[in-house]
Amino acid sequence: MTTVSSNSKSQQTMMPIHKKYIENKTDNDLKNIIFLMFLYFLQGIPIGLTASLPYILSSRNVSYSHQAIFSFASWPFAIKLLWAPIVDSLHIKRIGKRKSWLVPIQYLIGFFMILFANDVHEMIEINKKINTYEIYMLTSIFFMFTFLAATQDIAVDGWGLTMLSKEKSSWASICNNAGSTAGILVGNSLFLILESKNFSNNYIRPFFGLESQKYGLVDLSGFMHFFGLVFIVSTTLILFLKQEKNFYHDESLDNNLSIKETFNLLNKIIKLDSIKTLLLILFTSKVAFATSSIRILKMIEAGVPKETLGLLNSFFQFIQILTPILASNFFDLTKPLEAFLKIYPIRIVVTLLLAIWVYITPQFFDINYGYPFQYFFLYMILNSIYCLIFSSMALFKTAFFTEISDKNIGGTYMTLLNTIANIGVQWPTTLALYLVDALSIKACVFETKPNMKELSTKKFFKDFLKTMHENTCYTQFEQKNCHSYGAKCIIQSDAFYFLTVICAFIGVIWMIKFKKPIFNLQSISKSDWKIIQVKNNQHLFK
Repeated sequence: MTTVSSNSKSQQTMMPIHKKYIENKTDNDLKNIIFLMFLYFLQGIPIGLTASLPYILSSRNVSYSHQAIFSFASWPFAIKLLWAPIVDSLHIKRIGKRKSWLVPIQYLIGFFMILFANDVHEMIEINKKINTYEIYMLTSIFFMFTFLAATQDIAVDGWGLTMLSKEKSSWASICNNAGSTAGILVGNSLFLILESKNFSNNYIRPFFGLESQKYGLVDLSGFMHFFGLVFIVSTTLILFLKQEKNFYHDESLDNNLSIKETFNLLNKIIKLDSIKTLLLILFTSKVAFATSSIRILKMIEAGVPKETLGLLNSFFQFIQILTPILASNFFDLTKPLEAFLKIYPIRIVVTLLLAIWVYITPQFFDINYGYPFQYFFLYMILNSIYCLIFSSMALFKTAFFTEISDKNIGGTYMTLLNTIANIGVQWPTTLALYLVDALSIKACVFETKPNMKELSTKKFFKDFLKTMHENTCYTQFEQKNCHSYGAKCIIQSDAFYFLTVICAFIGVIWMIKFKKPIFNLQSISKSDWKIIQVKNNQHLFK
């Protein structure tokens, strides 16, 4: 056995805590809960805004390959383990361990929102065709926002562990869930509603006696300018008015490690046989649902208003909040992996049903009235079931992580597992977006009969005829060539449905292949997950 070096901190004994300080901390718990919830709310704004962009891009007829490029903007939360040890280890003592990162990060989010607001708005305004260069620019800008939000999340998670009294420590996760959910709803659902010209003119402006306009109540530029100022003002108040205090000695080893020691610790965790199996399961389990995020884009493509889908998303978020209560009544949470496996085939079936729903969506459309109430009511029922299943699986996953994590290095252990789980969600989604565009068969067709005499004088006419003959409209050149002759690219064979079935089939094979390993992981001793043991007040590797 070897003793883990921790700059001698891990060998210190807990310092006595004066009763007065505990009482003061308890008295301030309510203020700290509100403050912590506000920090998570701020974090949710750029996340929600990033999640709203695919809806807007889809309404601008952006290709799925371009959507796949933009999907990388959501990756920072999946890979934050790469820089989390740096955030946890380096700080300016006079400012505070968490404020050293929180303050500059939130200032950057605010300044960048204001700096890029007009540019982002210009790139995605309604009547403009978004090209590849602009997609890469949008992806880079929102990747930066998500990266900063993920870094803020690392700092806030750490601060939340020491901000509340031990009696109220469980409220940290509640603040995380409630605050970030509220922020995401504002950045996503509320923004899509207020940005919509139709929703504003039909529901909001008449209520206040205002005349209809050619634009929504807010645009992307105004929204980003407003919350940029919110970030700057609130961060300034935090810098000067909020002190960072820690009344409790940190007994967890991973909070006292250097950057090098943290990465060495991760290496030892990954070498555990049980962890290798679990990481493989996490990395592959979501392939069966790879096309799930494309459903909404297909519905928008079929003419379903994006602002209505944003409003419905608020209801689905509420369903997800209720999931822990409902799941505990139907499943044994003491065996979360087994519960995960039981609900897995149900999610596959519902995923296939939702794909069928997308397929029949155009049948509900009325040229005069759009989509009727019945359509949205039936969709709410079907997607609510999916949300319950989706959230239950996330709950089971988190419960298992909590159960097996070595408490001596809980933060590092949990971050590793969540990172792999998040990557397991992101890579199938990005790949599916690429494949839907690559495998779909498109044709260049005329909506009205063309004037062949006029077309014959056009340059590249032979190339145009070749494009029509080959029944392709895949490359940007082919699409531009098609549009230049007054024709339109039409999808004749949509790969979304084919991929959904293939992914479901892979999911069935996955269940058969990993059923035994999953039951084995659930049954092994908790000691098999540990790499640290405490002996004589020292943390030792096993």
